[in-house]
Amino acid sequence: MSILTGFMRKQRGSAGDATFRIVNGQTVMSEKVTTNKSKSFAQMARRVRWANIVNLWQAMKGLDRPSFETKPRTWSDFNAFMSANIDGAPVYLTKNEAGQGACVVAAYQVTRGSLPSIDVAAGTGGVPVCDIALGNLVIDGDTTLKEFSDAVVDNNTNYVQGDQISCFIALQEQNPVTGIPYVNFKAYEVTLDQRDEDTLLADIVSAEGFSSVDGKLGASGTVNGAICWVHSRKGSNRVMVSTQDFYVNNALLAQYQTSAKRIEAIQSYGGQVSQLFLVPNTNSAVAAG
Repeated sequence: MSILTGFMRKQRGSAGDATFRIVNGQTVMSEKVTTNKSKSFAQMARRVRWANIVNLWQAMKGLDRPSFETKPRTWSDFNAFMSANIDGAPVYLTKNEAGQGACVVAAYQVTRGSLPSIDVAAGTGGVPVCDIALGNLVIDGDTTLKEFSDAVVDNNTNYVQGDQISCFIALQEQNPVTGIPYVNFKAYEVTLDQRDEDTLLADIVSAEGFSSVDGKLGASGTVNGAICWVHSRKGSNRVMVSTQDFYVNNALLAQYQTSAKRIEAIQSYGGQVSQLFLVPNTNSAVAAG
């Protein structure tokens, strides 16, 4: 069981095997109740993924909402975020690490919607660059919002005036004393306006996520962590978004995805792991302690 704090206090319902309920004014996350109290290795390995996803959501501070265009009526974006990522890239945190707010950036899905996804790849020097073409525009401190908007609309068929481009950056950090990993999350957004000749792009967004790289929109340098760009548009009755996963460049990630780390995490929650002698590479008989 985990108690969620901050802006997640009012979350209710379920996502995958996780259930959220209000207890004494706090949101409590627990596994769905089943008649079988014993936990298989697979169940426990899946359960210990929760903490990292929850901690990333908390680090994002809701800046990506509304992020899931279609979801069950009773679900919040938090429920949808948990459901989308619980079976994705595994990250295993011990109970102590989770309690200290540890978070390791992984290739989690940030948004899901009907607009075409924005592809991200490594450009010159390994700098992340997306597939939004800028034509001849070279972004500098004098670039106006109109110039940027013209470049996007004129060189990309999927964009029109009034659309928004957002950039989410999750920088991987590590406490120098405790070694606990954490995330420094940043978000920038710009609404395309081909009429605004006075506003400078630099006054709206940071070059961290809005630079010109190889003729396309990219970052200002390499990113230690993850980045993605999101296309959004206000429809008649909903906000439409592109489906985006984080583009990850995180050397720390591999340390938290090993079998040894998975076993350590399970055992920290009281799970007992035993190896079946005659079964190749099988960790079995995990029971909650």
